Amino acid sequence: MGRGCTTFLVVALMTFNVIFLLIGAAILCFAIYCYVDSLIQSAVSRSGHADKMQNLLYALIGLGLLTIVVAVFGCCGAYHESRCLLGTYSICLTIMFGVEIATAALCLVFKVETERRIIQALENIIMRFKNESVDENFDRSDSYRDWIQQSLHCCGINGMNDYPGLTVPSSCCIPKHQNCPDKSASYTIGCKQVINDLVKEKFLMAIILIMSVPLSKLFALLFAILLCCSVKQQNVVEYTEVQVNV
Repeated sequence: MGRGCTTFLVVALMTFNVIFLLIGAAILCFAIYCYVDSLIQSAVSRSGHADKMQNLLYALIGLGLLTIVVAVFGCCGAYHESRCLLGTYSICLTIMFGVEIATAALCLVFKVETERRIIQALENIIMRFKNESVDENFDRSDSYRDWIQQSLHCCGINGMNDYPGLTVPSSCCIPKHQNCPDKSASYTIGCKQVINDLVKEKFLMAIILIMSVPLSKLFALLFAILLCCSVKQQNVVEYTEVQVNV
């Protein structure tokens, strides 16, 4: 394998690993933000699966850190053309690839159960709306209820009629509607139905997106193996030339 091919493999592998580094940093920042944000933690504690949700955040933090470390190994191994670093990188990448594929496969096999658990956790959160309604000291501006309604474009649990009277919280209103907070300006669909539809509609898309990450790692693994073989071949050629000259 010529020097030109080796250079191409170095550049390609470093490019892949810079992307992995950014992905790892994004996962890490997202997980830490969810862990420290009081609004999200409040929703997690009300989900009915607080321990599992916290463990998921820990797993995401670990995944982000591991992705960053492995990406650094890959960049250093490619830049220095080190077989030792490339070998370590390949082993770590293989393990991560296997774990991620297995996780995605389990989610597909237990698709119905996974959807049910996600929906149940989200429904537990929105079912706490009534607790906020009777709490006079609750700060509406920081309400996770309002955050959910604004994000999902829904109102109440089953619809705007969950709120008595002629008005609804401003988070139920269609943006910039002049009649807000009248019910005539409100979203009509309830958050429970939106969550059910959203999970069922986007679940497969989420799995495909998750699968795209380990599949891209497969290309990086291939480049790492080829580069490792190329470095070994060059070392053999250089050693042979030295022996001949001697």
